[in-house]
This record gives sequence, structure tokens and C-alpha cells, in this order.
Amino acid sequence: MPKSLSLRFDIIINNFNYAPFLDQAIESALAQTWPNTEVIVVDDGSTDDSREVMKRYKSDITAVLKSNGGQGSSYNAGWAASRGDLVCFLDSDDTLYLDAMESAVSLFDDPQVVKVQWPLRVVDPSGAWHGELSTHVAPPDGDLKQRVAADGPLYDFHYTTGAAYRADFLTQVLPMPEAEYRNGGDVYLITLAPVYGRLRTATQALGTYRVHGQNNYRERRLDEHRIKNYMQRFEDNSRALAAHLTLQGIQANMDQWKRRNFNYIWLERLLLAKQDLTALVSPGESYILVNGDEWGDPQPVEDRRAIPFLESEGVYWGPPADDAAAIDEVERLRRQGARYVVLWWTCFWWLEHYAQFSRYLQSRFTRSLDNERLIAFDLAISKGASCNEKQR
Repeated sequence: MPKSLSLRFDIIINNFNYAPFLDQAIESALAQTWPNTEVIVVDDGSTDDSREVMKRYKSDITAVLKSNGGQGSSYNAGWAASRGDLVCFLDSDDTLYLDAMESAVSLFDDPQVVKVQWPLRVVDPSGAWHGELSTHVAPPDGDLKQRVAADGPLYDFHYTTGAAYRADFLTQVLPMPEAEYRNGGDVYLITLAPVYGRLRTATQALGTYRVHGQNNYRERRLDEHRIKNYMQRFEDNSRALAAHLTLQGIQANMDQWKRRNFNYIWLERLLLAKQDLTALVSPGESYILVNGDEWGDPQPVEDRRAIPFLESEGVYWGPPADDAAAIDEVERLRRQGARYVVLWWTCFWWLEHYAQFSRYLQSRFTRSLDNERLIAFDLAISKGASCNEKQR
């Protein structure tokens, strides 16, 4: 028997109150074309019918039943029951395609590879796919140790993937701290994998990511509480990363990571930008927000109405086709009472790309805010006008 065929692949499904989806996750794991596959299902103290679902598969799965402790504790419990050479952690609202593990094995042919990752098809609650992939940009792969040593934790919501890991790597990083990782156990592994070996990415989607309204992160409002939670998670991941780099004789600089890492900079600037808007825009006023719809919060500050730009029936509609379209839309919204145009820092490029639009704003209106986070133009007072001269 070829050595690769003897490799055991363990699929560890972590579940908490996802009974409506759990059977589909289990079925997808049991149906794998890789012949040496075992399925472990960890139920994290569910209060719905999850354990009744698991009973239907009692002869086909290893069931681990535990009190509620969060995702990190579920990963640890599943890992404790695992004997696999390769391990895939699967959320119970997601699924694997039939050849997922077989495809992953082929990418582990290099013994330096500790993680194999793959795109997921984003599906609706019924499992229907409408064309979206979880990877909006190609995820980094290869040898990334020096990159994380310089810049800190390497993860980004633009490239959510499925993943499998070599057991030799997991032995060095599990069990993970459970209090810090009630959520985000997958990010702990994503953070540490580059320290111990290479990453490889499959070109095709090997599973699905289900959007159903109860996901931990997807389509949830990015309010101040969640922003601070994500910033704390960056610090938790940084501490874990620094500790494992130190074990390999690599000095880490966490303060430098905060200054250089996009994942932290973006969150910190968003938190401060909300404070900027609260100070700039008076309660009851509306403002045009140019942020590429990336804030995850259509109304980021209370009692002030943000208008996405461009918008259609109050919903973000994408960037304008040209300068004329941008100017016409600002004039329309200005007549309707919009007080400011506010540009978020990742959209500052608009002021170069839309040159006529930029000249229109800068020549006609006062720049009322200008920092590394936001640039704002006051639409109520034209340049050269007195403070009492309203232009609505």
C-alpha cells in the first residue's frame, strides 16, 4: 500500500445548537472518497436536538459530549479523541465536498506542509449557492514564518477558508487556551501554522460556508463591543504567536505588530472613526459615507443617518461609473439635506481616481475633517461663504 493511502484523516465536527444543519455536516464527512477517514463529532452542551441527531450516526461516528465551554474547548476535546495523521476541523453548519480530504492529502505530499486550505462556496440556509466564494482575495501560502515574525498574526476575513492540519503541528500547539478562545479557535490555528511549516492552497472550492443569520461573525453588526472584542482577539493571538516564535529563537515585537498589521490598524481606526463622526455630525443630521460598504454596520453612530454611496433605496450600490455620476449624486443628496461627504481611509483613492469629483469637493466645500481615518467635506457651507450662509 502506498504510504499516502495509509494516512488517517480525522474530521472533527464542532457543534453547538446547530441541529438543523448538523446532519448535513456529518453526512458530508462520512461520504468522503478518501478511504481512511474517521469522523468525530463534539457537542458543546447543546440545548436543542443536536444530540438526537448524533444518535442516528452512533455506529459511524465517535461522539464526544461535553458541557458548554466554547469553540476552543470543542477543538481540544475533539483533538483529545483524535488519532489521525491529518485533521480537518469542520463547523457543524458547513459541509465538505466528497473529494475534499482526497484533494487535501495530495497537497500534503511535501512533509514541510502543515496546513492545507481551500475556498468555500458561500451558501444560503437551504444550501443553495449563488456564486460567492469565501475567498475574496487569494489567501497567502508558502513559507510565511518571516512575514508573521515581522507583521504579526496573519488572518483576514477577505480569505476565509476551510482547512486541514498535519497532526505533528497540532501536537505542538494544542490544547489551546479555552477562556480566550470561546470563539475563534480556528483563528488560533491559522495564527500559529506559519511558525511550524508551509501552507498550501487548493485552487477549487472543497466545501461550503453556510450563511443563515446565526453565524458568529457573518452579517452581524460591527458595533463598538465587537470591534473591541476583535482587538482583544488580535492581542490574544499576538501573545500566542510571540510565545511560539520565542520557542524557535525568534524575537517578537507586539507593539510593532499593532503599528504594521492591517487587521489591528483597521479595527483601531474604525473605533476612532466612529468617535470622529459622533463629534462631527450633529444628532438628527445625515451624511454621505464613502466606505466601500466595509464597516459591517450601515448606521455606525447613533442618531446620525449614514447614506451609503452610491446607494439605491438605502442600500450600497457600488462606486460611481464616472465623475459626473458622483457629482450628480452628491448634489441630489445635498438637496435632500445631507450635511457632509465623509471618506474612509481605504477609499481615499477616490480623490485621485475621480479627479473631477475631487476638484468639485475641494473647490466648493470646506474640508471639516482630515486625519489618517477620515476626510470630510461640509456640504452646508461653500468655500468663501460666511458661517451662516447655508447652501441647502
